[in-house]
Amino acid sequence: MRATVLVSLFSALGAIAAPATTQVLTPKGYRSASNAVEVPAGGKIVHVNDTNLHVLDAEGTVVHVASKAATATSSAVAPEETGWVAFASWLNTGAAIGSFKATWSVPPAPANFDGQTLFLFNSIEPATFDAIMQPVLQYGGSAAGGGEYWAVANWYLYGDNTFFTTPVEVSVGQQLVGEVQLVGTSGSTYNYNSAFTNLDITSLTVDGGEELQWATITLETYSTTSSSDYPTGSTVFSAINLELSNGQFPSIDWAVQSDPSDGITTTVNVEGSTSAEITITY
Repeated sequence: MRATVLVSLFSALGAIAAPATTQVLTPKGYRSASNAVEVPAGGKIVHVNDTNLHVLDAEGTVVHVASKAATATSSAVAPEETGWVAFASWLNTGAAIGSFKATWSVPPAPANFDGQTLFLFNSIEPATFDAIMQPVLQYGGSAAGGGEYWAVANWYLYGDNTFFTTPVEVSVGQQLVGEVQLVGTSGSTYNYNSAFTNLDITSLTVDGGEELQWATITLETYSTTSSSDYPTGSTVFSAINLELSNGQFPSIDWAVQSDPSDGITTTVNVEGSTSAEITITY
């Protein structure tokens, strides 16, 4: 099934102009500032039931209580100057995804900085598209902070709730290995961890959530006004490995979405679920 059908509700949020200061920017568009929470190092998020979540610190103490709220939905998407402008995706309908890993390098800084935000990540979402888990490289500001530099953090977004780890600045050319991993199951619920496995930074664990099925490699942007707001060249996501929980590597033909009107393209250099390679060109 092509990406024009398998569209995340998150993508459409990118076409919305920046709202009032009660909203903050996340890798799921603009969302309520009051529901954006930094997860303490060593802590985790626990789904208590279908609508309530607890944030725990490293000692297991509840430090925040959240409830799911509805977000805007959409059944269609087109490449825009903001939002998910370029991505490759695959929807899993078999055994649960056990691990989704990708390697890429921090791009050069854009020639121009005028308040834009760029997100680059691999991610997995449930088939309901009401959540997303992602190790994210960010340039510019967001709910987690940031500025005129590249930084990494792990994010989990559920309903109108935004959770993230403390951003850590990284250097141009530095290699990143982002992974979302299934770390346990209980009945019909799933436990996941998002991490940059080659960096000594905080990972993010979520217990008791939905199964994550829609895997993507994505460039998401906000407030870009010209080509100089992007890095030069391209970002190659290599060593892309997607392993199922039963140890199998599925046959994958990645669906792609590009923004040709702005000269941004997504190219699958190597198909499949082992050592796949996808390039996003600016």
